[in-house]
Amino acid sequence: MQDTWIDKTDTVIRDDIVSIAKTNTGLTNFKSTGILRGFLEVIAQVVFFIYKTAINPIYSNATLDKATGVFLSFWGLALGVVRKSDNRAAGNFTGHSYGEGNVPQGAWIYVDGTELRYKVMAKTNFTANSDFSIPVQAEFSGSDYNIGSGMPLRCNRVVAGLDSVTVADNWQSTLGENTEEDESYRERIKNRWRSQTMGDTKETYRYYAEAVAGVRAAKIIRTPRGPGSTDVVIASVTGLPTQDLLNAVEQNLYDHELMGFDVQVKAPTVVNVDVQIEFTGDADEADVALIAEQYVHDLGIGGRFAIKDLYALYEPLGLDTVEIISPARDVQAEEASVIIATVEATKVEG
Repeated sequence: MQDTWIDKTDTVIRDDIVSIAKTNTGLTNFKSTGILRGFLEVIAQVVFFIYKTAINPIYSNATLDKATGVFLSFWGLALGVVRKSDNRAAGNFTGHSYGEGNVPQGAWIYVDGTELRYKVMAKTNFTANSDFSIPVQAEFSGSDYNIGSGMPLRCNRVVAGLDSVTVADNWQSTLGENTEEDESYRERIKNRWRSQTMGDTKETYRYYAEAVAGVRAAKIIRTPRGPGSTDVVIASVTGLPTQDLLNAVEQNLYDHELMGFDVQVKAPTVVNVDVQIEFTGDADEADVALIAEQYVHDLGIGGRFAIKDLYALYEPLGLDTVEIISPARDVQAEEASVIIATVEATKVEG
């Protein structure tokens, strides 16, 4: 008989219950067609349901390394580490006019070729032959809405006098973010625990840097400038951090008395990589390109572009063929660098 029913099947639990019944009652007639066996089958199913829905989940979430979801949030809250919530991107697009008019509140501005759209948050009047700001907010939360400059936009309605809408480099006032995933949240909880030790440990710097909204990852690098000299290298949810984000991280470190040494908060240096993919099969070029873009994004600071790893990500698509033309070999970013990729996916006719 099993010592515990944690993570056991209904068959194991049923057999153990039958064994217990035989031992404790002295009865032996538990044939599958008998009345007593029927009662035990019912009891076994009830016990299995209790273990499956209540006891097993609690047991499996009893440690920080295995906890997930709301159980992991309980671990975080015990140390004062709140899971980063999702957030909608917001800011100002730039309108260009040929006549006088207004962009009505509630109008939608689309990114051509995507499902992304942004709501106009206030009625915006404009004069002829002018450039003006249009306050917008993303329809949904998420980092996908942190679009770069030059993306093609269109309004969902005809606006008299409006020639076009564009995206400037510094259009965002609020970054779009996804709800923090379990693995990154778990790592922040661990860093909070480690940061409670005395001294300017790497974990302490990393915890307070990554606690700032908009920071995706932080890399702590000791430098040869002198005692205590440290670089805090930041990657944002959009890729490279803005100066405002760097200032926010620096202020958070200062607020927790971590700027007394020679500490510099920096953006990572960039390693540009051209990724060219050719494939045949039932898939869209945009979907194939997106997989590569997400792979590079997830590499983080000091990551390694491994061609075999990217090939593995395409296996679930069931493509007939896929060939990574460029890069020709793996690319290793330096300790304080991130890889930024320009991805081109081409569907080849078979």
